[in-house]
Amino acid sequence: MQLFLDSSNPKEILTARSWGILDGVTTNPSLMSKACPDMQAALLAVLDASPGPVFCQVIGWNEVEPLKTQARWLHQFSDRLIVKIPMSIAGIQAVHELKKETPGIRLAVTAVSTVAQAVLVAKAGADIVAIFNGPLDLEQDEPVSVVAPVRAIYDRNGFKTRILSAGRYPRGFGEYAAAGTDIITLRMDFMRLLFEHAFTDKRMHGFLQDWQKTFADKTWPNA
Repeated sequence: MQLFLDSSNPKEILTARSWGILDGVTTNPSLMSKACPDMQAALLAVLDASPGPVFCQVIGWNEVEPLKTQARWLHQFSDRLIVKIPMSIAGIQAVHELKKETPGIRLAVTAVSTVAQAVLVAKAGADIVAIFNGPLDLEQDEPVSVVAPVRAIYDRNGFKTRILSAGRYPRGFGEYAAAGTDIITLRMDFMRLLFEHAFTDKRMHGFLQDWQKTFADKTWPNA
């Protein structure tokens, strides 16, 4: 399973990259609009900071040709880009036509919110289905429930489309992984939470206090 950071901030990306667990970066129009006024410079900065692939979304969702034109441009801009296409009739049509035209182009369909939509994405030939599990937290109690049936349908039918979950909290991260997602993307504030737990902190403080009672500030090389 791969872990991606949802960000357009190069400093943030480099920080997460330094932890040694980051596989790539996801962006969206909202994130990119906060980066800098120069679109190409902003995208280049994200690509330079990322250790792997970068997801970049086309703009618009209701007209096929503009989606295809932007997807072609992004594909030429960098072979590390995975082009995000919106979930819509035009989006699904664009994926189908782009894959026939250029089989090597990597496409993800984004803002997928139901099992039915995920099936359409796979039938169109997309490489990745981006399920909006995190935002679904606002609308339903168990957003992870979308992942397992999608995984089962894909496996049963031989679909090669990979599942991306946009997660939030550590519990959801674990649930998405257990349900069969291939990629999880998180914002920086949520990614930091993966490392934290009150019990972990309590035990580490306890270990240190017990050690210092006997050895003060010494550590193994100096003990």
